[in-house]
Amino acid sequence: MSINLKKFLNPKVILLRGTLFLLALFIFFLAIKTLYTITHTINLSDIMVAIEHIPNLNIFLALLVVAFGYLVLTLYDTIALNHMHIKLPFKKVAFTSFTAYAIGHTIGLAILSASGVRFRMYGVNNIKSENIANVVWLVSMAFTFGITTLVSLSLMLYPESTVTMMGQLDLQLSELSIDIPNIFHNESLIRAMGIALFTIVVAALLWSGKQGRHIQIRRWRFDLPPATILLKQIIISIIDLASVAFVLYLLLPHDAGIGYFTVFSAFVQSMILAILSHVPGGLGVFELTMMASLPMVDKTYLLAVLLIFRVLYYLLPFFLAVMFFIGHEVWLRWLRKP
Repeated sequence: MSINLKKFLNPKVILLRGTLFLLALFIFFLAIKTLYTITHTINLSDIMVAIEHIPNLNIFLALLVVAFGYLVLTLYDTIALNHMHIKLPFKKVAFTSFTAYAIGHTIGLAILSASGVRFRMYGVNNIKSENIANVVWLVSMAFTFGITTLVSLSLMLYPESTVTMMGQLDLQLSELSIDIPNIFHNESLIRAMGIALFTIVVAALLWSGKQGRHIQIRRWRFDLPPATILLKQIIISIIDLASVAFVLYLLLPHDAGIGYFTVFSAFVQSMILAILSHVPGGLGVFELTMMASLPMVDKTYLLAVLLIFRVLYYLLPFFLAVMFFIGHEVWLRWLRKP
């Protein structure tokens, strides 16, 4: 995909982005208000006590899984670069990928944050802007295909999870005079939606074939890589999201009888709603939907788990990535030999 600055600054594009920003702002305040309605009786001291009850070993194991997850994320960039026959040492790819993802996950607006990091850090390695744009496009599309596959499987295999989540959200949003459509309370319809989504993914894989395809929408051209590349990216995305869900599973109380696949399904559906909300990091939206998806877990304990999860998966990597990026800039400007 090629990037054209004039198109990017087109008034229609600016209007669309402004509308999405306002919508994200509205969803954020709605999620925070609803979350407050659910949790306003819980004291911060109770959450801190709940955090103390999370075994230190589980927190350590969760941290290791977070590290593994970010290592898996580097494979997105690796496959994209290999597809374009660009040779770059893995340590440089991993450094750039980790920094981009850690900053993008926390700040949101990946087109500006994570993409900006890639343009800067790959650019200094003499990779052309159009190739970096293609990396951005390929990794974004890979994640889209991956999470769409997982959402479709979740809807097909665990439609009751969606019914539970939507039922809980309906109860909370009804206080704000907002009703969720009945379609999301019917397991058969939800399963049908999952089948339809999965069919779209399979059709796209078959259509891309061995050589790949391209889609022309007015002046925009979107390149679809070969099916083998898409399959690799989907597998990586599944491993990535499965590892993140495992972090939550490790932190949750095991005596509650919650299986891993229940947590996995809840996480995937909460993640997709958080992404669609366009709220940076899905803040508030993710917490609200996770609480709606796992009503069997004590709310105080679940808030403690989600807080620790935010620290381990978002804040700690973000802090490291910012330090890495600053260190990289210092090295480029003052320490690198001419």
